[in-house]
Amino acid sequence: MVRLSKDKLKGGSESKKKQGSDIDTNTIQNPNEELEKFSLQVLKSMANGGVPSTPSNFQVYFEKLLESKPITFKKRIKEYLNDDEMDADEYRAKLEKEIKKGFIQVKEIVRVVSTIYKNLNIMKKIFKRRGDELKSNSSQLSIDSTLGKLNDDIEKLTLLTQRQMNTLKEHYSKTVDILKNVEDKAIFDSKYSVYNKKYFLYALEKELDAIKLYNHKSTVVLVKVKDKVLDKMVTTKEREALRRNIAKLLMKTSRRSDTVAHYDSGIFAVLMRHTDLDSAKKASDRIAELIYGTSFFIGEMEVEMDIELGIVPIDAKHNTEEIVVAALDVLPKTGKDKDIYLVGEFDGRSV
Repeated sequence: MVRLSKDKLKGGSESKKKQGSDIDTNTIQNPNEELEKFSLQVLKSMANGGVPSTPSNFQVYFEKLLESKPITFKKRIKEYLNDDEMDADEYRAKLEKEIKKGFIQVKEIVRVVSTIYKNLNIMKKIFKRRGDELKSNSSQLSIDSTLGKLNDDIEKLTLLTQRQMNTLKEHYSKTVDILKNVEDKAIFDSKYSVYNKKYFLYALEKELDAIKLYNHKSTVVLVKVKDKVLDKMVTTKEREALRRNIAKLLMKTSRRSDTVAHYDSGIFAVLMRHTDLDSAKKASDRIAELIYGTSFFIGEMEVEMDIELGIVPIDAKHNTEEIVVAALDVLPKTGKDKDIYLVGEFDGRSV
């Protein structure tokens, strides 16, 4: 998220009056001045498009305008930004990953303690067996006394261990309930390191509401590895590894304002805010170019990649389910040897 102070806005405005709103992207300027001028261009672009100057809209237009600038300028601007800054959703996603790690640790602790308890029971049986052997070979009086004390000690230890186990199980049960509650509200798909279906549908619904209110353009793109490619994989682990690589490439080619998610069954979705159909087509070309230009290996075997790409503009007249279905319907009709991508239709009518 980019934040502008009032002083910086004021300074940028004065500079704009003197020098104009365009930035000389070939000249390295003072970092603050360069960022201020560019930020003012973003605000001007939003105003010209009638887009409200909300923080999320500013971020979208900031990245959108930055894409049109030379590479050297883009690199300088990105260096000015604080890479450690994250929005609430990114922070929450990282937090959920840590919680899942904690869950694994809790289960491991219970497993170890359970093993110790089993070992204690085995020790009890061993002592009993050895005691039976001693009874037949030693003085009865001394053996009875020793075994009585030994049995009392073992019983006390077993009773104490059982109480500890019951307490631990109680805490574990509560922890499981808490973590399941967190998981129900999760927005992150830890398998692919992108957002999950629930969050994608939530983000799509919010974007649909914004479009109804402000009438801007946004688009959804779906990406899927073709089944014929996955069928060549011997194990589920190999198929998941291939899909994870696709997810990484989608994250690499997307903007920070885009929402990249695992929709379902290996289908990835990208919500491109403030992106019209033409821009989405160009973005889909970039996605296809990046994926087809990447070499994929499963063990020693190189995978001949083939993907499906479906695009659908977000239409305020339709709900989230209809929008997603429109993109899903065209997926099987696309591929390396077919159309690289197709635009979805509503009710048999091209959008």
